[in-house]
Amino acid sequence: NNLCWKNDVIIIAGPTCVGKSAIALELAKKINGAILNADSVQVYKDLKLLSARPSDKDKENIPHFLYGYVDAWINYSVANWLADLKGALKKVEVLNKIPIIVGGSGLYINAIINGMTKIPNISVKNKQLALSKFDEIGYKKFKELNDEIDPDFVKVNSDQQRLIRAYSVFLETKKNMTFWYKQPREDKLEKKIFSILVKSERELIYKNCDLRFDNMLASGAISEVEFLWKNKVDRSLPIAKCLGVKWLLHYLDDLMSYEDAVKLSKRDTRRFVKRQFTWFSHNFIPTKTVYL
Repeated sequence: NNLCWKNDVIIIAGPTCVGKSAIALELAKKINGAILNADSVQVYKDLKLLSARPSDKDKENIPHFLYGYVDAWINYSVANWLADLKGALKKVEVLNKIPIIVGGSGLYINAIINGMTKIPNISVKNKQLALSKFDEIGYKKFKELNDEIDPDFVKVNSDQQRLIRAYSVFLETKKNMTFWYKQPREDKLEKKIFSILVKSERELIYKNCDLRFDNMLASGAISEVEFLWKNKVDRSLPIAKCLGVKWLLHYLDDLMSYEDAVKLSKRDTRRFVKRQFTWFSHNFIPTKTVYL
C-alpha cells in the first residue's frame, strides 16, 4: 500500500483467465482504487457475456471505467483507447482514487508504457486489399508474404488480424511495421507506474478458458453473436474477429456445426493465451510478479 500514492498508476496485466479482475477488485477495496479496462474485447457494449465483463455488483462497489461503451460498428483502435484512457484517468483523479488498469491486451499495455507509434491512417481501399489477399491465398501463404516484407515483425506477430494490419500498412506506406515501430513514439503516459504481472500454469489457464467459454454459452452468449449476425456486422471490423465471435458467426452462416464453432473458438483462445505468454515474457518487465 505504501507504493500506491495518489498520482501513481497501477497496472495489473497477464494472460486471459488468470484471475486479474479478482486481484484488481481486492486491491481497489484496500487502497481506495478505481478500475480501468485494458482489454480490447471488454470495451464493446454488445459483448457483455463473451468478454467476461465485471458484474454489475462489482461495478456498484468499485468505480469501473472503459467497460462496455464502444459500439460494435466502430473500427476501434489502440489510439482511440489511449485517448479514452487519458479522459478516464482525469475522472479518477476527480474522485480522488488510485487508478488500477487491468487487462491482457499487449498493444494496450504497450501504449501505456511506451506511447504510440504514429502510423499514418490506412485507406479503406488498402484495408480491403489486404483482407482480400488473405482470403485469396490463405493464412500460410499470407504469413510467408509478410515474412518476406518484415521478418522481425512476423517472428512475434503471427495472428491473422495483425498480419492483415501489417500488410495494409505496407500497401499504404511502402514501409513495414518494423520501420514504423522504430520511429519516435508519442502520447506516453507520463505517470509513475507500478506494474503487476499475474501468472499461472499454462495448462491450468487453458482449462479455465474452456470452462469459462462453456459457462458463457450456457448463460446465453450466442445471443450476442446473433445480434451482430442479424445486423450484418462488417466481418473486417475488430469485433467480428474477437475470440468466440468469429466462429460462432460462421456457425450462424451455416458454414459449420455448432460443435465445430465451439471447438475452434476454444482452440483460438488457447493460441491467444500462448501468444500472451510470449508477449509478456519479451515485452513486459513488471515491478512485481504474482503467481496464482
